[in-house]
Amino acid sequence: MSLVVLCPLRMEARAARAGIRRARPGGDATVICTGMGPERSRRAAPPVGPLGPVAVVGMGGAVVGGIQPGEVVVATQVSAFDVSPIPLPGAALVAGRLRNAGFAVHAGPVISVPTVATGRQRRELADRGAVVVDMESAWLLENHRGPATVVRVVTDTPRHELRSPAVPARVMRALRTIRRLMPVLIREVC
Repeated sequence: MSLVVLCPLRMEARAARAGIRRARPGGDATVICTGMGPERSRRAAPPVGPLGPVAVVGMGGAVVGGIQPGEVVVATQVSAFDVSPIPLPGAALVAGRLRNAGFAVHAGPVISVPTVATGRQRRELADRGAVVVDMESAWLLENHRGPATVVRVVTDTPRHELRSPAVPARVMRALRTIRRLMPVLIREVC
């Protein structure tokens, strides 16, 4: 079965498609731009029932120290305020393959929130066990019953928030990383 890649933003979807073309011309993956936030994610989520492997790929914000902009986080589980934790048992294998390919990779829980998390909210999410926050993963996967992976490239951290003048450069770096990691992800998941 072909990999379904869910990317919340158009720019993430473009980067993923470019990486897939590099991996396999013609590709063994379908990229879907889902939109940002819980409502759009729920509308775009894969249907309940058997489906091939799904990968949520995009950018996210670190909520703990030790993770730098441009590094990759593979989710070991995803959750949200209204979605119970969803374990992602293939995380260690995917993280290992990405490390072997030369990426700086971390693995840990990802929490989805409805709005951008900053300041105190980041600390609260870290206290709940998260390493990265996003605005889609839990809602995209809440009804999925097949194999799934969540890969987030960090654009902001507690020390490097989104309000920084360096944000455009960090976003461009993240998009290049998404493009570069897609061939590894396709080989690992498919």
